[in-house]
Amino acid sequence: MPKIFSTTFLIVFVLSYLSPTIGNAIDPATSGRILDNFKREQADILFESSPLDSSDASKILEQEYAMNGLDSLKNRLQTMQSAYQVKKDAVSEVRVSLEKALEILAESIRFTTESINKTNIDITNKQIKIQQLRAVEISLRARIAQHRAIILAYLTNIYSEGNSILDTLGNVDIIKWMILTRSDTDYSLSDITYKTLVTQMWQQFVNEYRDLERSYYVSQIQTQNEEAQLKDLKKGLENQNITLNAQKADREKLLEITQWQEALYVQYIASQQVAQAQVEIQWQEASDKYRDSFDSLLAKYNCTNTKKTDKQIIECSRIRQYFINEKELAKSEVRQDTPNILNWPVSSRRITAYFHDAGYYQALHSHHEAIDIAAEQWTDIFAPADGYVTYTLEPTAWGYSYLALRHAGGLMTVYGHLSELLVGKYEFVKRWQIIAKSGGAPGTPGAGPMTSGAHLHFEVWNHREPVDPLRYISLARMDYTTLLPVYQDKFITDIVEQSGSGTDTSWYKKKFNILWADETERQKYLLATYATRDFNKWQMWIDTALSAKIDPSFMICIGLAETTLGNYLKTSYNIGNIGNTDSGSTYSFGSAREWLEWMSATFNNWFLGKYTKLSELSRWGNANGAIYASSNSNWHNNTIRCLSALKWEFVKDDFEFRLK
Repeated sequence: MPKIFSTTFLIVFVLSYLSPTIGNAIDPATSGRILDNFKREQADILFESSPLDSSDASKILEQEYAMNGLDSLKNRLQTMQSAYQVKKDAVSEVRVSLEKALEILAESIRFTTESINKTNIDITNKQIKIQQLRAVEISLRARIAQHRAIILAYLTNIYSEGNSILDTLGNVDIIKWMILTRSDTDYSLSDITYKTLVTQMWQQFVNEYRDLERSYYVSQIQTQNEEAQLKDLKKGLENQNITLNAQKADREKLLEITQWQEALYVQYIASQQVAQAQVEIQWQEASDKYRDSFDSLLAKYNCTNTKKTDKQIIECSRIRQYFINEKELAKSEVRQDTPNILNWPVSSRRITAYFHDAGYYQALHSHHEAIDIAAEQWTDIFAPADGYVTYTLEPTAWGYSYLALRHAGGLMTVYGHLSELLVGKYEFVKRWQIIAKSGGAPGTPGAGPMTSGAHLHFEVWNHREPVDPLRYISLARMDYTTLLPVYQDKFITDIVEQSGSGTDTSWYKKKFNILWADETERQKYLLATYATRDFNKWQMWIDTALSAKIDPSFMICIGLAETTLGNYLKTSYNIGNIGNTDSGSTYSFGSAREWLEWMSATFNNWFLGKYTKLSELSRWGNANGAIYASSNSNWHNNTIRCLSALKWEFVKDDFEFRLK
């Protein structure tokens, strides 16, 4: 059942949409606590307002979807019959141009067959290359395992031998040394020489081990690239085979219609009539079962009584509308093969406050889990996708107004500072339908007692978690120069998606975009371009990251975000947050390698070792736990931007930084 807003919460709610100057009027810690409490209340309102028990809903919806499937099958059979009748009526025309039609089909089949043969050759060559790379990986893994075993044996030997001649304070016990070694001076000298050689060989052995780990990592990157290309080839082959089969089927049908038109048609109609009758029976059985279940559900909630109270009438109406909406939602179109599954809710593209905006958090000590879009008072607000209204709060004088839409796939959108609502609760809306008018001008109904000006507050929730709306809508029409750097890679991706792969994006790519086609080459370029001399050693970064089982690109980006890869340090080799959480202290080390080893060890320590996602390492996505960086947006966004450049794709906020 939905919860009702109290006056206190209504006023508190408005605080979450104020300009940062409000931080001067209320203690930040207090405002943060109040806002966080409200968000929990809001989540209950948005997600706990179903009119009936979830298990009851699931049972009915399963039967609803089964009926939809049978209904779709009925429609397809009817469509096939109509199409076949059209072809039968056009037989005389087909016969006139049959020879030409067969020639065209034969040429199409030949061309498609040649394309398939070429693709098969490409796939075979790609598979051979992948097998070769995997063979190299197997060999490298075996050599790495052998080296590990030898290193362990060496360390065990050194440790045991060292213990045998050391006293309790760790000093050499001369008596033990004399007993455990020969008195022959020449032997002692030769033993020292031997141990010196072993030490030198040990260092060489360790270097070789690092080379093997590095080679294995590079081989994995190459294999991933080849497998991605192989996947594309196989997808292309699949489409080519579909095309070929369709072309052959058309040819066969053409011959059948012209040679055995009437007999084949009668036989076809008879078989389709049998199939149609069977589907009709199944559909009727499913319909009866659904009706019985729905009647039982209505009886359970006292909706079958002839005399109902006003409250029961409202609740029963909500139950019926709930199923109508869910049925429509199941049939609604969801965009595929694109992250931009939502439209913009207003025509404006100017953002006045970003998701997890740094200034907002600094002022109010609570995350801004939305974006604010500049929009004049009374601007049309559009539904970004098909969905239905789950909650509304009408605009009143000095009151805050908003509404929420439920979409397919676990998404929900919320719209705040509304001057007028044009849809009602449980109403189903279509993509691009106008649902409300924007507001936010101080003193106007729906804006709330305090507001920073006319704008739309826009939230997106994914399975009960607030997410950045700009991850779900295209940035292609935004002003690139005003975008935060973290969104610039997505902007370029969206430009290409909108205009095609041949789009010239060279002007945008001047903004921190690495052009090398291989991830390892992009790593080397970034280090060579931005790191100081002691920090630009690619092997050092790769070796240290692999030893810590951390993605090397992630480590390089952390180095860039924390210290700009050795630039602008207080001392030659210093970094904060070592060995602990975000302590604010700065530690100095003797070399860049030691600095990097301590930084990698920090991500595996008691505080941070449990985390696997980038979003968990800062206040951007971790409100209460131990963190590496306190920044609620800058650190996270800079790291995302760097990783996107190295990975050559827009890296998501929950990027897995640990190697599997």
